Amino acid sequence: MPEPAGRAQGNEAKPKDLRGLVQDMSQWRQAPVSGTNLIAISVTSALPENKRTPELLEQMLDSLGTISARIRGRFYRATPGDFVVMVKAEEGAMVSIVRDLKVEMLRTIENNFPGTFGTIDQSRLVVCYDLIHNYRSAADRVTRFAETASRQAEDPEGENKLRPLTGSDIERVMQAYKKFGSERFVKAFVRSQESAIGGPGKKYVPMMTEFFISMDLLRKPLFIDIEMRGSGRLFNEFTLVLDQIMLEAFHNLVPDNVPCSLNLNVQSIFTKEFDQFIARSSAEKMKNVVFEFRQSNIVEHFDEFQVARGLIKEKGARIAVDQIFPQTVGLVDIDYIGASIAKIHWRAGAEDILNERKRALKYLMECGVQPILIRVDDPKAFEVGASLDITAYQGFLVDNMLKQQDGQTA
Repeated sequence: MPEPAGRAQGNEAKPKDLRGLVQDMSQWRQAPVSGTNLIAISVTSALPENKRTPELLEQMLDSLGTISARIRGRFYRATPGDFVVMVKAEEGAMVSIVRDLKVEMLRTIENNFPGTFGTIDQSRLVVCYDLIHNYRSAADRVTRFAETASRQAEDPEGENKLRPLTGSDIERVMQAYKKFGSERFVKAFVRSQESAIGGPGKKYVPMMTEFFISMDLLRKPLFIDIEMRGSGRLFNEFTLVLDQIMLEAFHNLVPDNVPCSLNLNVQSIFTKEFDQFIARSSAEKMKNVVFEFRQSNIVEHFDEFQVARGLIKEKGARIAVDQIFPQTVGLVDIDYIGASIAKIHWRAGAEDILNERKRALKYLMECGVQPILIRVDDPKAFEVGASLDITAYQGFLVDNMLKQQDGQTA
């Protein structure tokens, strides 16, 4: 197994393949060693296919091999565009290692494709898993690498390459909605996820249900051959179309007395679909609705957001700020914005960052803003949340806990 970070070992620069990665993970599982981390670096997930050039991937291979040797990690190339480093290091050292990897990858991408920075899905580029606490998620990631490798083996010449998103693809989604009708479309493509209040050793109580159109479900029948990453302006237009559909379908989806949330773009507040949504909504229903806006979308369109905020609050609904990444907690004054909920992304390495932002979190709560840790797939999130007085969570682990509780009480 990997040794603690420190002296470099040149023989670690040459990567093992996916088979070697699976063997080493199986070996680790038979004799777990604390402090062992699996770092997945996925160019496949972060960049569109036309930018995953052989030159770029070879440069990344060299850079990752150098870093892996320096930190005394084991280095793997799971697929041509997916790499893994397994390393044993203290938690503080891991924060620096992950940061260095991300910086090196972003620098390499920008050198090859200037101006690409804004199109990179950084949340997928580098992900770290503590194997003691999060082996299952790490194994799932490796399984997805295996699926990618299998698809590439079946199509080695790239005959089934994904193509860019187009305006026609966006129109196809709206046509499908009109053809299926609201009820059938909702049943096929809309999903929900609960946020719940609880914590370590406590029962989780559902708080609010978020409704959303599942991109994965849409892809299969409507645009399975489309490359969504890096679509820029067209992808933004696509999300505006999804907003229209959700606003039109919402009343077939949610009973009046159910606390719920709907994720929108700021721009969608000024559409006829939103006006019609408001006209059809009773005052009682609006009291149970939370409109979620991405933090970046609010900042980009702040003048418009201030007008939208007035319209929403006038109707008795509330506002949540979504996609607040740990390092941006406190960057925007959520209370001044007029939101009552702040949805903060949990991710690997978030503990140290959130502890650094402890004062900002305390200020949020003193202002009456409720923080919710979202994307929770690691039990450690509950421990960290409790230490910061956070009681509300959303994510796959919360889904499982609610199901288990329902099963116990059934």
